[in-house]
Amino acid sequence: MRLTEEKEEFDNFLRVKPDVMQTMLLFKIYKKMDKLTGIYNKLDKLTAFNSFMGPMSRRFKEEQQYQFATIPAPHGHGRVWYMVNPQPDLLVGIITQVANSWFPNTHLEWLIDHDPKRVEYIIGAVNAPKHFDRGVPFFDEVEWIAWNDDTVNHVFQVLCDGFFIDKKLYNKIAGGNNV
Repeated sequence: MRLTEEKEEFDNFLRVKPDVMQTMLLFKIYKKMDKLTGIYNKLDKLTAFNSFMGPMSRRFKEEQQYQFATIPAPHGHGRVWYMVNPQPDLLVGIITQVANSWFPNTHLEWLIDHDPKRVEYIIGAVNAPKHFDRGVPFFDEVEWIAWNDDTVNHVFQVLCDGFFIDKKLYNKIAGGNNV
């Protein structure tokens, strides 16, 4: 009888109870997840880098988004906002938000790739810019010039926000061939 009891005890020792087995499996899963989390953190950094280098995340530099200038009266004019495409061979700029100040007896010229558009109104307030869902593309440069025909000096403000996108990708999206 003694041998049978020892065999039973040994069998019980070898047998794993379901709750112990579950704990062991959970521990193994935890270890694997911990290892994967380390890999995930490395991948997350790589993803962040790729996102930074990706097409939609080449945002306009923060210090260039908002610019202002005092334009003297009467008949004064001057540049208020300016941005040049840093790589016109490779990138297309997309303006997604615009805001400007305006005063009676004044006007602004919004030049997109040297094509002027006369602006005699507020497109969007600086604290609540107008959002363009489709964006306004430019290939070379964007400039805002203010003209002051008033009797007092005015401080003109312009805010333009957006991003740069790969020119090849832009051509695929827009269906053009802007080389």
